Amino acid sequence: MSSLKPSSRFAKTLSVSFGITALGLLAGVSWAAPVQGANDLAREIARGKMLTYTCIGCHGMRGFVVTYPFYNIPKVAGQNREYLFDALMDYREGKRNFPTMKAQARSMTVPDLRDIAAYFASLRGKIKTRLPLFSPAKGRAGAKLITTCAACHGEHGLSVSPQFPDLAGQYPSYLIRALEEYKTGKRRNAIMNSMAASLTHREMLDIVNYFASQPGPLGQIPGS
Repeated sequence: MSSLKPSSRFAKTLSVSFGITALGLLAGVSWAAPVQGANDLAREIARGKMLTYTCIGCHGMRGFVVTYPFYNIPKVAGQNREYLFDALMDYREGKRNFPTMKAQARSMTVPDLRDIAAYFASLRGKIKTRLPLFSPAKGRAGAKLITTCAACHGEHGLSVSPQFPDLAGQYPSYLIRALEEYKTGKRRNAIMNSMAASLTHREMLDIVNYFASQPGPLGQIPGS
């Protein structure tokens, strides 16, 4: 994969993305976890597990879908803690506009959201994962398009930083929905809005099928 070359359009977008990322690092990111001892983290995880009783109904059911439009509820168990917390805060602040998630995030405190993220992340390596259905042909085509994506999400969908989500093995229907929302601005993130704006729908399909075909750590919350 490292020998793949981005198109000039993707290369231009990549340079923009790196510039935005650099500015973000200078300004500081929203995650600001204090240095923790093992006991403190264990308490956060235990408390987060208790708080996820409302999450299990959707994220604990393999293949559960949203209809109109149709897409799979994403796998969150084993996802990166920093990314999960930032995503929950985006729902809380209206940067992501899904009514159920917005209501859930706004009904909880910021420490609650931190603890939930800690619990989900603690499941990494402790859950069974399955690759979703995907198109092998589209996956092969997508392998030629992911050079720009790999700068943050890794060549095989395992992110280069915990502030970015792992994409490997995620449902392709969820990933395409996310890209469409970034393209239209329904989700607000400077890097992703810029990236998605340059992609056609066909390119999006190929990219998400590539990442869906990669083995990764994501799965459903246990206990459903």
